[in-house]
Amino acid sequence: MTVPPIDVEAIAVKEGLRLSEADLGSVDARLYQKEGIWVLELNRAFAHTAQRFSVAHELGHLSLGHEGCGLDPADERAANVFAAELLMPLAQVKSALRRQTRLGELARTFDVSKEALQIKLNEHGLLLKLTSFD
Repeated sequence: MTVPPIDVEAIAVKEGLRLSEADLGSVDARLYQKEGIWVLELNRAFAHTAQRFSVAHELGHLSLGHEGCGLDPADERAANVFAAELLMPLAQVKSALRRQTRLGELARTFDVSKEALQIKLNEHGLLLKLTSFD
């Protein structure tokens, strides 16, 4: 079993994505093809954990065949679910919850935001296992 945090950037590069950072205003990331290569620009102003989620989210779009869509709510939800499971595999989250019950500590273990982890825990009925939300 892989130990968290998952190296999502390495996975992206292995899958053929070229990662870079750019000033994107309020946009978290931009995925496009240039000369047959997928380029993923991450907003350099966003937190590291937000960038990681963006990488996983865009990998989700590519893996699920959503290329060129991006605005369909069902596709966005599916890419978010893909990203959450890639970064925070449920089995590993459950295992970690046996040792760590503080939200911040658990989020650092998976190198994700507290908000992303809280959503994951809530969706799986695990939020009550936390002893602290800081």
